[in-house]
Amino acid sequence: MNKQAITTVASSSASMCNPTTSKRPSVPAALRWEVHKAGNLWYWLATIVFDAIGMFNGWDQYVSYRKEFQSQDVTWGAVWGQAILLPSMVFMPILVAAFAAQVEAGEHAGRNWQRLNASGTAGTAIAGKMLHGLLVSLLTVAVFEVEFVAVGRMVGGFFLSGLSPYLLRAVPMTLSIWAIMTLTQAIAAKAETFASTMSIMLLLTLAGCALSVAAPSLASPYPLALITGASAARDLGSIASVGSLVSTTLLAAVWVLIGASIFRRLARKAI
Repeated sequence: MNKQAITTVASSSASMCNPTTSKRPSVPAALRWEVHKAGNLWYWLATIVFDAIGMFNGWDQYVSYRKEFQSQDVTWGAVWGQAILLPSMVFMPILVAAFAAQVEAGEHAGRNWQRLNASGTAGTAIAGKMLHGLLVSLLTVAVFEVEFVAVGRMVGGFFLSGLSPYLLRAVPMTLSIWAIMTLTQAIAAKAETFASTMSIMLLLTLAGCALSVAAPSLASPYPLALITGASAARDLGSIASVGSLVSTTLLAAVWVLIGASIFRRLARKAI
């Protein structure tokens, strides 16, 4: 997005949230505006492509050890582990961070946060951004799950009866992605530019990858490693565990609250 486009988006957003030019916005209106101005086609195309890379890795794993997996009656799990590993550790965190960083860069380009704070509508804008982050997170996981089901059912001929644990993992995965998006929004409120925000998020993502490889148990509470834990990518034996599902969901929810608190504080100080 070029500078002129970012400035236009920011100015339009500010005018909508300025009580002297329009009615005081509601949270649903703020959400609709976030959806309108964040129509990043590149993100969804990249998500589809990089998820497909994960699916290829998962399917290759299954084909390479087909006899062993069939002897143990393993189907969906044989694909899931490798299919989600790279997306959860690298692709999803970076893409989600880039999505959020690009949107938030527009708020600073036209000093939009200053106008929102001055008009008393910053809280409404933050709520709209948070809900939009949840929507994007849900759809991001949905893209992965659809590709996973398509590969398993249409290519592998797997029975749908064993699919439920993998679909339930969408809950903690959605919250984990939402936590990363919220953290990115918080960092962007302070860093202001896309480049600065992405530099920080890239370092945090690489640190999460290194921690996940070197010390998986220590990586579990780390925010940029949440998706890996939520998907049980490194512990497939717990994929159907209620305890694992609940604990990863709660951990991600805690990080969403922490990120939201930091985002709110920094956004109200942004200029």
